[in-house]
Amino acid sequence: MTGEIAGLKVRVDVPLGRLTTFKIGGPAAILVTPENEDALRRAMTPIRDSGIPVLILGNGSNLLVSDAGFPGLVLRVGSALGGVEPEGPDRLRIGAGTLWSRVLRFVMAEGWTGLEFGAGIPGTLGGAIATNAGTRGGETADSLVSIRGVGPDGEVREIARTDLPFVYRRCELPEGYVVTSTLFAAGREDPEKVAETVRGYQAERRRDQPEREPSAGCVFKNPPGTSAGKLIDQAGLKGSAVGGAIVSEVHGNFIINRGEATADDVLRLIDQVRAGVRREFGVELELEVRRWGFGD
Repeated sequence: MTGEIAGLKVRVDVPLGRLTTFKIGGPAAILVTPENEDALRRAMTPIRDSGIPVLILGNGSNLLVSDAGFPGLVLRVGSALGGVEPEGPDRLRIGAGTLWSRVLRFVMAEGWTGLEFGAGIPGTLGGAIATNAGTRGGETADSLVSIRGVGPDGEVREIARTDLPFVYRRCELPEGYVVTSTLFAAGREDPEKVAETVRGYQAERRRDQPEREPSAGCVFKNPPGTSAGKLIDQAGLKGSAVGGAIVSEVHGNFIINRGEATADDVLRLIDQVRAGVRREFGVELELEVRRWGFGD
């Protein structure tokens, strides 16, 4: 890939750590950022035909990048593919590169209800689709109507929610498909009531989760009938550390980068936490955080 396709920003050897909420990770061999859906559409066939491994990046939350980086092409779906617009009386069209924080500002100001659960999700709407992101108030799949995106052949396709295989913290999107926008069902409500609900969720997050330190969000999926954070806490693993990585004292399911953590530090700490929970409770914790550049 070169920069010959209008509407694409192409860079090489770009450190990914600064593009993730964990602030950890080596460089991407190539970073491509489309300025609009048409540029992405025209780029997809050349990208596919190049044979280069491709990964999709949003806000970089829920992600651990290896210290060696990723030896392929990272396609960044950023704010250029963002925005929130009503589509009819009970639908919101939201760009895949839109941060949840921007969505919440819109619904609070305009009085739309149904998406308040997104308070506390640090990523973009595209990332929320791929991971079925959620909070105590709900998850992305609950009010989704459809997604729009570009396939590896450059064709734009709208896919209904009913045709998407959502499970807990995952959605298996068609191979090579890049989400460009989402359509959600939403109702109308007094803006102050919407804001009150959002502020309530935000207060819960500030109380229960670390906000100031770099992290990837929850590291492990919750096992059936309990929470990973509770098991980690009961196993006495809060405050455990390896190098620059430490298990948060606020929430056991968060690993914090306290300044100079490496991906290797995090992986060793993950293994330590898993072993402790397995030893105490016989439960095998499953990773929620995605891993890039580790050869698996």
